[in-house]
Amino acid sequence: MVPFLRGYHPDTVVAGRRYGRAEIGADVLALLDTLGVEHAVLIGHDWGSSSVWSAASLAPERVRGLVPIAVPHPATLAPSPGLLWAVRHFGYFKLPFSDQRTSRNNFAYISTLFDRWAPTWTDRASTLAYARELFSDPVVLHEALEWYRDLDLKPDAANDFRVSCPGLVVAGADDFGGDLSAYEKSVERFDGDAELCVIDGAGHWPHREGADQFHQALTQFLGSLEG
Repeated sequence: MVPFLRGYHPDTVVAGRRYGRAEIGADVLALLDTLGVEHAVLIGHDWGSSSVWSAASLAPERVRGLVPIAVPHPATLAPSPGLLWAVRHFGYFKLPFSDQRTSRNNFAYISTLFDRWAPTWTDRASTLAYARELFSDPVVLHEALEWYRDLDLKPDAANDFRVSCPGLVVAGADDFGGDLSAYEKSVERFDGDAELCVIDGAGHWPHREGADQFHQALTQFLGSLEG
């Protein structure tokens, strides 16, 4: 099952609902409740990665394993000029006119972000087309940008947590300009067995850009949790 994140489908939009760290983590736990699942291995990419990191901090007893993809543990992302420049779109999306600017020229800015964060990913046309389809609904576009508007980049004591379960931290070799130090520090945040899987030649969508290598690493990780 790959559920929609809140705000990324009209059925998930609730007026006034926020997108803070605690809220997105609680969504993951609510999904487990809805499915009647007590424990699960949580896998998420980008905002989904932020969501599963948060869920593991809120209810560690419910997480058998954690696979965050392309977003490191929040405590490892120390502000720096290089990081702030890399994620400058976070500031752009916080601006009041960003909804209109993002939708211009058939969402050209979204294509720019793909170019910036996964420059060697050539087989991405269907993913980009799907993003344009979702964001063509102005309500969905607005709510998707609310994730950025609700994100506080200042240090937060709530981010300083450890993860008790085993983990597989996944990163593209070229993500964040090839500086994988935050991912390496993320592995150190686990009390359970954890490893870093670096996908060769990949940027910010490593599970898609290097699908074969990712699937092999994920299969091995899930196998290690059996028994």
